Amino acid sequence: MKTKIKNVIKKIPGVFYIRDKIKFLDFNSDKVFFLKNYMYSNVITKEKIEYEMILEIHKLEKGFAVVNPRPFGIDKVKKIINCIRKYENNNFKSGFAYNLAYSSLEEYKKFYEEKEWTETEQYKLVSDFMNNAKEYIYIPVGAYDLNKSDFIEDSKIDFDKFLSSRKSIRNFADKKLEAEDITKAVNTAIKSPSACNRQMCKVYYIDNVDNKKVVEKYAQGLGLFDLTNANYFVITFDVAANYFVGERNQGWFNAGLFSMNFVNALHSLGIGSCFIQFGNSFKEEEEFKKLLNIPSSERVAVIITAGYYDEVSRIPYSTRKDISEIYRVR
Repeated sequence: MKTKIKNVIKKIPGVFYIRDKIKFLDFNSDKVFFLKNYMYSNVITKEKIEYEMILEIHKLEKGFAVVNPRPFGIDKVKKIINCIRKYENNNFKSGFAYNLAYSSLEEYKKFYEEKEWTETEQYKLVSDFMNNAKEYIYIPVGAYDLNKSDFIEDSKIDFDKFLSSRKSIRNFADKKLEAEDITKAVNTAIKSPSACNRQMCKVYYIDNVDNKKVVEKYAQGLGLFDLTNANYFVITFDVAANYFVGERNQGWFNAGLFSMNFVNALHSLGIGSCFIQFGNSFKEEEEFKKLLNIPSSERVAVIITAGYYDEVSRIPYSTRKDISEIYRVR
């Protein structure tokens, strides 16, 4: 009966146009959302200024890392100073990025003094500004030397064996996740590569019973899970961290890096996990964020189900392709 109804609908003039139009609306919503929330959109927010600070600080740090440096960074320090002024004029409460901004100018000033570049325009600009600096907490910034001996021993692990041992798990042990284990996993994920160190990803641990029901309502693909002992994490990224249209997909990339490190960290702690794609419509995503009190400028990247490994986990083979189908030399 359903097949007959579908065949009748297909014959209605314009039905495919309407279908494609509906699909287009979601893409258009993505565009509107980006232009509304990206770093240089009209509305000034604390988060946007902080992301801009970190972006410019990271650009500046690259100058510190040059082997044979020349005077550098005048445009960067001007932008950092401008960000600090905007931050203070809006009376935003000081946080990590604010402290890092002042710290970067402090290190910049010291670096120029060490190189005897004190007659340059940028040194005088930073020196004058720092003479009237507000109170801040120093955070290490700039560049340092990393010796091979500092990490080589710690890197001697059978990484392939570790990664091969992690599987997507859909049933979990009857044991509540320890807060300490969650914190360890998140701290590991924070170390993931991040575009210009902006660290745009967030992790939401869904611990409230009602909020778990929200996840189960909106998440796609939970039908084959034993949800009895399942825990949920929602990974998001903040569009406010993106500063031009070429970064419109940057958040998805950063969230992928972050999420993979997160589940590998969980695995190292005896916690199994599985990725659940968030393939919902734009409207559903907005509803989902509102119900979970997720800030409006963030996008939902993926949902992760997790729990301590049970004694036995039933999993599909999910055999991987041969390397000959994947690896190319050009």
